[in-house]
Amino acid sequence: MVHHHLQEGVHGLMRWWLKTRRTFTVLTALAMVSMGLAVWIGGQSVMLPSFFSNSQRAVLTVFLPIPAVAALSLSLDSRLAAFEMTAVRFVPGRDVLLVLAALAGCLVFAGLFWSPTGMSVARNIAFLTGLMLLARPWARQAAVMVPLTWIALVVFFSHRPYPDPDPWTVLPEPATAVHAAIAAVVMLTAGLTLLPRTRQEPT
Repeated sequence: MVHHHLQEGVHGLMRWWLKTRRTFTVLTALAMVSMGLAVWIGGQSVMLPSFFSNSQRAVLTVFLPIPAVAALSLSLDSRLAAFEMTAVRFVPGRDVLLVLAALAGCLVFAGLFWSPTGMSVARNIAFLTGLMLLARPWARQAAVMVPLTWIALVVFFSHRPYPDPDPWTVLPEPATAVHAAIAAVVMLTAGLTLLPRTRQEPT
């Protein structure tokens, strides 16, 4: 009987956590928007103004991670802070798992469609999510602006446009770029390491 009640309590907490984090209503939907557009649009590019030339070509994979990264930021900020301050053992680890599950879902989606562009977008989501997580301790809810700032830097300050971008930009690189994959893994790992230590103050 006690074991049964404990199981019900754990399941209830899990349902509460998934609902509070808007896992299905926001996170899953916007992540699929990013990946669906990646598969549909492919490697198309647009001409945009540049500070180093009149214009330069920017691949759309630079912009497609925005819905997914914004959804992850919103999901992590959707919390009952006063309650979660006491749920030290329950919440932080599951937030890490939530981020990893979302990124794994993006990779699986790209793999199902054999989409190199999808793989690039999934990698870019991981890289920009790491940036956002690193900014959360000091930027709070405004941390989502850090990935947007990086995108702006890539678009407007890159000396070498697509298809031969500057290595530091990461985002325009093809799925086969090893250094971009390493950068994404390092950035995400750093962000996830910091995430459990980032506690939102109750409002």
